[in-house]
Amino acid sequence: AAQGPTPTTRANTVSRAPWAAYAVLGALLAAYFVSLIVRREDQQSQLLDGWLVAIFEVTAGGLCLVRALGPRRGRAIPLVVGLGLFAWAIGDLLLTAESAGGARPPTPSPADAFYLAFYPLMYSALVLLMRRQVRKLAPATWMDGLVAGLGAAGVCACFAFNTILHTAGGDAAAVATNVAYPIGDVLLLMLVVGGTAVLPGRRSRQWLLLAGACALNAVGDTYNLFQAALGDSHVGTVINGIAWPTSILAISISVWLRPSGSSLVPERAAGFLLPGLGACAGLAILFVGGLHGVGPVALALATATLVTVGIRMGLSMRRLRSLTEKRHRQAVTDELTGLGNRRQMFGILDGFFADQADVRTPERHLAFLFVDLDHFKEINDSFGHSAGDQLLRQLGPRLLSTLRSTDVLVRVGGDELGVIVMDNDAEYAVTVAERLTAKLKEPFVLDEVSVRISASIGIARAPADAVDSAALLRCADLAMYRAKLAATAFEVYRPDLDDGGNRLRLVEELRAAVDNGAFVLHFQPQVDLRSGDLCAVEALLRWPHPRLGMVPPLDFLPLAEEAGLMQRLTTLVLDRALAQCAAWQTGGRRLPVAVNVSVTDLLDPGFIDLVTGLLARHQLPSSSLTIEITETTIIRDFEACMVVIAQLRERGLGVSIDDFGAGFTSLAYLRNLAVSELKLDRTFITGLTGEGDGRDVALVRATIELGHALGLRVVAEGIEDRATLDLLSGVGCDVAQGYFISRPMPADDLVLRRPRRVIAARRAVA
Repeated sequence: AAQGPTPTTRANTVSRAPWAAYAVLGALLAAYFVSLIVRREDQQSQLLDGWLVAIFEVTAGGLCLVRALGPRRGRAIPLVVGLGLFAWAIGDLLLTAESAGGARPPTPSPADAFYLAFYPLMYSALVLLMRRQVRKLAPATWMDGLVAGLGAAGVCACFAFNTILHTAGGDAAAVATNVAYPIGDVLLLMLVVGGTAVLPGRRSRQWLLLAGACALNAVGDTYNLFQAALGDSHVGTVINGIAWPTSILAISISVWLRPSGSSLVPERAAGFLLPGLGACAGLAILFVGGLHGVGPVALALATATLVTVGIRMGLSMRRLRSLTEKRHRQAVTDELTGLGNRRQMFGILDGFFADQADVRTPERHLAFLFVDLDHFKEINDSFGHSAGDQLLRQLGPRLLSTLRSTDVLVRVGGDELGVIVMDNDAEYAVTVAERLTAKLKEPFVLDEVSVRISASIGIARAPADAVDSAALLRCADLAMYRAKLAATAFEVYRPDLDDGGNRLRLVEELRAAVDNGAFVLHFQPQVDLRSGDLCAVEALLRWPHPRLGMVPPLDFLPLAEEAGLMQRLTTLVLDRALAQCAAWQTGGRRLPVAVNVSVTDLLDPGFIDLVTGLLARHQLPSSSLTIEITETTIIRDFEACMVVIAQLRERGLGVSIDDFGAGFTSLAYLRNLAVSELKLDRTFITGLTGEGDGRDVALVRATIELGHALGLRVVAEGIEDRATLDLLSGVGCDVAQGYFISRPMPADDLVLRRPRRVIAARRAVA
């Protein structure tokens, strides 16, 4: 208290001061209104009705100018409004002075100049406020405002101009002055009504108060004209006396209202009420004008209203046509890729089958290619969904370059595409599939990172394979899924294979296989590159399907994830792998085994207890088992995986990061993981000995040195030739596996064929 008021307190006091002043002005206005009602018509007071009212208006204008002294942004409207109110107040002061002693002011008089200056200033304020609230309006919206404004002006002109032309007398200057007021009021009313029509979703309290006050001013002027023509009345005196002070007070208050912020919610479209009323008013004026005398100004405004309505209708028809075409394009176009979408695909297919149903139409042929991208989810997981979107955007133009102009490429959804090939045989559809596959093999550049993808394509024909769109899509989907299972680029629909091989049936067959344990384990050897000895094996699950043959894990594990079978399947793999490891150990041969696990398994609360329980059951030390986790799995839920990996290492198990280098931020995470092994992704190994600038070799060498610096063992997989094996041995890699050393095989075959492959490995590193 001793230090005085704070800046915040002073600011609050200053901000409340104008509203206190307006409260006083409002009370004075209410008292004045009461005095007008209780006084008789002959009880006029020049002091009260003239000087004090003028001072009231000067005060209101001064408050506007005070608002203009605030922040630079937003000064224009208060300044223009304040000058307009001052002009009107000065006019009232001059008119009061000219009327002193009952004198009749001349027409025109100096007061008229200030009164008329009020109009252009208020026009400017209204336009500035409209520009503040909306930056851009469509021509049709402006037309709506013009129709509403012209209609309102026409109605006003019907009364105001007729009255003023009948009562105006004197010289040309007097007539011009008397006509200027209704013209100003008509234009003011046009702006108010037109602006209200074009700002239906954007109207703020500031606009409503300012527009309403201006309309009240125009109504007061118009009523004043009637009073001058028809004679004074008590009601007319009250309205005439209260209209302008009320209007001026409301205009002054409007500049202190805070402008509305822009809304994030889409605003509703412009309404048709005010433009409709304006059009009806114009039509009514022209109709009445044919029966009774209506002034030429009103007729001109009514005609202009209807002409504007005609132009507006033309713009509406044009916009409707453009909007219809745009909506149609949006309805059949995929937003991300710009290709046709599922709706367009079914539109074409349904039209084709409808034509085929007509016996008068010659038979035509169609092929549908269902394209499903392989491992697209891994790209999203490793590089983010924006990278996946970027790949899809590049995919469209690339694949379109392989098609004819009559062929149609659509995005069915997600990572699935479709190609409709018209009027060609099955051989041409296969040719298209081959071209698509070749184009997909070319690398895609995503944020300066080069990635490669592949696809599985299913081909179905119509009317040979299906007689409706849904059946054709199903046939192509079944053929695509068979291609995915067989790891081939494309397959043509075959009823004998595909009708019984749908996904639902496969899921049920997989469930039965899990119940019956109908799986086998194959083991791929890992060779120590220093000694050439067989040092470990990786257990790989296989499903010997009675119809599809030996199905690799990448083809049925996604089904197991969807069906909730992963936990049981992982338990089966771990149990059988450790049982085989125990059998080898009983035979005097210690051979650790590595098992891949998914993120579902790793983050299961009972996973660690499961692993330790199986080790105890088979009487194996923890070092007999290595858990392999893909890098993309770790990155997906790093914090949770880090905790589980640390717990596994505390119990003595080995933990390997499989496919190391496939993730985007692997090095940043590596220092926080308690892993024991890095398993280089095969994309590092492929092409090491081919032609290049040596960067691949330098990258592998640096990764191996990094692993060794962190105390980790480094394993290279995917070795296909002796030259690659020699190179990896030379750069210090610890362990190698791949088809050159040995393909995955059953445990018994591994024992029988071990000497030949291991000797080959020893010679390779000798």
